[in-house]
Amino acid sequence: MATRIQPHLTPSPFVRSGVSMQVDTRARVALLRRKLTTRQGWFGDFDYTWLCTPTLPFALPGHRQKRLRALPPFYALDADLPLFLAMTTGLQHALAMLAGLITPPIIFASALNLDSATSAYMISASLIGCGILSLVQMSRIKLFGNYYLGTGLISVVGTSFATLSTANNIFDAMYSDGTCPTIITSDGTTSRGPCPDAYGRVLGKQGSGCFSWIHLTVFVGTSLIAASLIGSSGIPNWGGGSNPCSSRPSAGFFQLCPNIAAPRPLPWGSPEFIGLGFLSFLCILLVELFGSPFLKNISIIVGLAVGCIVAGATGYIDNSTIKSAPVITFLWVHTFKIRVYAPAILPMLAVYISLAMEAIGDITASAEVSRVDVEGEEFESRIRSDGLGGFFSALFTVTPLSIFAQVCSFALAAT
Repeated sequence: MATRIQPHLTPSPFVRSGVSMQVDTRARVALLRRKLTTRQGWFGDFDYTWLCTPTLPFALPGHRQKRLRALPPFYALDADLPLFLAMTTGLQHALAMLAGLITPPIIFASALNLDSATSAYMISASLIGCGILSLVQMSRIKLFGNYYLGTGLISVVGTSFATLSTANNIFDAMYSDGTCPTIITSDGTTSRGPCPDAYGRVLGKQGSGCFSWIHLTVFVGTSLIAASLIGSSGIPNWGGGSNPCSSRPSAGFFQLCPNIAAPRPLPWGSPEFIGLGFLSFLCILLVELFGSPFLKNISIIVGLAVGCIVAGATGYIDNSTIKSAPVITFLWVHTFKIRVYAPAILPMLAVYISLAMEAIGDITASAEVSRVDVEGEEFESRIRSDGLGGFFSALFTVTPLSIFAQVCSFALAAT
């Protein structure tokens, strides 16, 4: 009797694809269940005691060596991170970058004498824009060829301080040439009037110039910004304010700092202002010297919190702006007239060079600590992705957003 041989049936590509997708979905569901329902998924083998243990002052060499031997394990770029560790280090990143994100919009709003509602919006827009672009930068989406969207590293995005000194000089020029209004009081004192259009001109130049930033990031690396900030805003604010009150006028709205409408206005350079600033500085210094690894990465927040608590208890803080601020804010609640201010073109190009240098330094450090290549085409593709942030941040009504060197890649390595 003849035996009928069944033909070998090969599943179609569509069937194979469907099976593969089912297996992949089941694996993802199983991984999610394990992460949410097991101790290993939540906590893993990380040494949380090390994370929260303060550094002993004047520690003996033997103690330092013992502490180095007890360092927690390294987590590679695509390693399975425990949920609790991911959430705590994520919170650490958010706290470490908070002060840096809100400072530039506050300074811009003060320099242009904008109202409290517009100032609050600028702060909110900065936070929202940084959150969106941080998600983009931490992704790794292939566009075409060797071009990707995002670095694929822990590259959080922040409002760059490199823009502050240049933008303030641009604002000064706009007030000098009459682009922005100047108010003259009856006693002859001059002050700046509100000028939101000046902010729009900075955004306009930023949106058009960011494409040069993409090319600049291929050639330059490292930045120095703090020196100009210390002179232009750091020291004046320590004394009471970087607005016209720092020149100690004999009359007018800025006769006292930060102005005569403040809860407890005082002359610029008063011991009370110096003492509050020194208290915050001392707290930051102590945390950096003796704090745990977790606290060291949020030392700025600790210093600001202590300073604010003392200032609030002694009557230096007015919370009316906080009470009047909306609970939820969206982008484009306030908009600005986009223009290109010709005298700002070259200075803003210099800003983009600084931003490119800052981005390259931070991406290189993040790639190095993640133990991935720091040269070659793959690394260059990570560098190029930062330039698009300038364009999108202009659409978000925010000054240039770039990869934020203030926040270290602690979540990538426990060292």
